[in-house]
Amino acid sequence: MKKVILLFLCTGIYFTAIDKLAAQNKPQKDLIEKEAEEEAPLIFKFEPDYSEAAVQERNEFLAKRAIIDTMDIPETRRTKLIRDLYMNKDSKRLAKVLLADTNSGEQIE
Repeated sequence: MKKVILLFLCTGIYFTAIDKLAAQNKPQKDLIEKEAEEEAPLIFKFEPDYSEAAVQERNEFLAKRAIIDTMDIPETRRTKLIRDLYMNKDSKRLAKVLLADTNSGEQIE
């Protein structure tokens, strides 16, 4: 009787171990899906147009910088305006200068 119980116990342990080993060799769906998600940066999952928005923001920054560089103002004021552009894009000083520059230009039709 003890031999039969021991035989069943060993057989059960054997099949459990084989099942665990076989499960490790199977490709897991969760792992495959997780790898597919990790291919792109996480920001693109929540904001797909991030790169386009960053490029557009950079172009606007360069355009404002070009406007400031072409103005006929003292160097100290120019550096203050550029510092405002880098630090605080909505400063009153910067808005006043950019508004004055755009209003003084000719209108192109």
